[in-house]
Amino acid sequence: MGMMVRTIVAFLLGAGALVAAQHYWMASVVGQVRSQMASGSYTLPQSQFRPAFTTIDADKLRMSINPPLTIDTKRFEALGVQSAQRRIDMQIRNAQSYVPVPQRIPGLR
Repeated sequence: MGMMVRTIVAFLLGAGALVAAQHYWMASVVGQVRSQMASGSYTLPQSQFRPAFTTIDADKLRMSINPPLTIDTKRFEALGVQSAQRRIDMQIRNAQSYVPVPQRIPGLR
């Protein structure tokens, strides 16, 4: 039982120390901000504007962002045509398999 009480007391002391440290840290930050606001030096420092690029070539920029693609589709077009031909041949064979075969009488042909 004594160990349980010591654990709870240690937890409460740690939590209290953490809350106190956060409170004092926040108070110091707020104090620094208030002192700078009161002195009037809260604006960002001004600097001279210098462009990163002197000239920009729009065509080169467009080509670097979206380069032209050359895709050769002849091989895949041929595969598509061959696939369609194969499918048609299979349909014709399937339809022919349903046609009745003429009777064969031995000795007549």
